[in-house]
Amino acid sequence: MPSVQTWTVTNYHLVENLPYNLGNMCSLRMLRLSASPGLKQLLTSIGKLGQLEFLDISLCESLEKLSEEIGELKKLKEFDMRECYHLRRFPSSFCGLSSLKHVSWNENIGDKWLQAKACSIPDLRVEIVEAQFTFPMLTF
Repeated sequence: MPSVQTWTVTNYHLVENLPYNLGNMCSLRMLRLSASPGLKQLLTSIGKLGQLEFLDISLCESLEKLSEEIGELKKLKEFDMRECYHLRRFPSSFCGLSSLKHVSWNENIGDKWLQAKACSIPDLRVEIVEAQFTFPMLTF
């Protein structure tokens, strides 16, 4: 599938890992993995997606870290990371994402993006959004 430009896996609760050969999709420009709460990691092969411009990992609640190879996505322009509450650290390679223009994140780690903007991505627009999916408190 090297000619595929868009790949979407959303609202799929059973996925824990992506296929290792994801990096072979060399023409991929848009990757949407939103609302996949079982997804635990993005494989290092994601760095081979040299044409990727948009990455959506919003609502991937089990993601705890991103691999260093994500910094190889030199054409990445937009990154949606809303409601990834377990994701606490960014790889140092993020500062090399010079094409990045827009990031959506929650307030719990938005300051990390502001630091990245200050150090090496001056055109970056950091959008810190409020949680959209909250569960009401039940009282008995």
